[in-house]
Amino acid sequence: MEDREESYSFYEEDEQQPEAEAALWKILIVDDDIEVHRATRSSLAEFSFQGKALMLLFASSAAEARKLLQEHGDTAVILLDVVMEDDLAGLNFAKYVREELQNRFVRILLRTGQPGIAPEKSVIVDYDINGFLEKSDLTIQKLYSAIITCLRSYRDIIDLETANRALKTEFKMRIEAERKMAEQAQQAAIGLAISQIIHGAKNILNALKGGKYIIESALKDDNLDLIKKGWDVAKIGISRMEDLTCGLLDLSRYNSLKIEAHSLNSIISEILDGCMNTQTCSVMNDIEIAADMADSLPEAMCDYKAVHTALMNLICNAVDACRDKVYNSGDSGRVTIKTYLAKGGYINLEVEDNGSGIKPEDVKNIFKLFYTTKHSKGNGLGLPITKKIIEEHGGRLDIDTEYGRGTKFTIALPQKPAA
Repeated sequence: MEDREESYSFYEEDEQQPEAEAALWKILIVDDDIEVHRATRSSLAEFSFQGKALMLLFASSAAEARKLLQEHGDTAVILLDVVMEDDLAGLNFAKYVREELQNRFVRILLRTGQPGIAPEKSVIVDYDINGFLEKSDLTIQKLYSAIITCLRSYRDIIDLETANRALKTEFKMRIEAERKMAEQAQQAAIGLAISQIIHGAKNILNALKGGKYIIESALKDDNLDLIKKGWDVAKIGISRMEDLTCGLLDLSRYNSLKIEAHSLNSIISEILDGCMNTQTCSVMNDIEIAADMADSLPEAMCDYKAVHTALMNLICNAVDACRDKVYNSGDSGRVTIKTYLAKGGYINLEVEDNGSGIKPEDVKNIFKLFYTTKHSKGNGLGLPITKKIIEEHGGRLDIDTEYGRGTKFTIALPQKPAA
């Protein structure tokens, strides 16, 4: 067939055709009339589409067609007669193709000489047929048009399927790569955490060894004052080990919140009473701790122990920041704890100090595990633990700080627990 616009040429317009294209469009003709086979072969002798000729496969029955289709799974179009072994042989074959073989790619053109047996509308809907041709009214032009339409459809479906498979492969590869990266990052984080825990434990152990040495020396000399001094050193190490152990236990807690109704004002009052009575955080008289708590504050649904730990961490950090400022400049320190009802059903708790503040380069790291600005006095667990606790409650922890002027942490807790 000539490749001219006025002839029956079915090359795609504006597309370059590969000269060495070896593939063929496979067309399966299923009909029990041998004359139909001959006429079809003659009509499609010079047919081509996108530079590819046809490979015609012939079957005289549905049984033969099944065998051929199993051997040629890449068949593009089936020209299918209805009445062969029986009146519904063609339709049953179409059902076999779609339902048993699960072949949704091949295009099926029903070609029948008895349209009354297979009404066009119901056949197309019920049997997933792509076209309906009556033999009595079938011309070469109509046959060409039907086949070219089916080949375009088949080509597009195959292209989409190929692209879909490529996307699935790419997606799986990316998921696997991300999984490996996450595993590597997790292993690196675990390694770093273990090394930092060991480093912190070694520092504590050195303090304990120092206390032990002093006590042992004092015992030899029966020096009670030196024993007391050694015990004071050992107590510091024991206290730091308790802090490290409790911090790691708090950090490892996961989805174990005991949610009940609690007064946040009462939790704050209890913490402040404890600080004043035992001097847990502050041992300096010129650091003032004040509370500004809303009288009508509703109870919050929260885990008492967890929120107590979070607030205790923030208050102790604030007192320590003030202590550093007082030590360096001689100014008085002040810590203010404030509660109020915020918009959106949140209860806000602020812990603000006029201490040393946080350097800009440290702000982005303060919630990272084991990152501390307190050097040997901190273990870098307090703020990560606090953030984890608040987020487990469905809340937020925000920071506003200026180096040299102070810091304000704001906790926003929902009145109701997160779903």
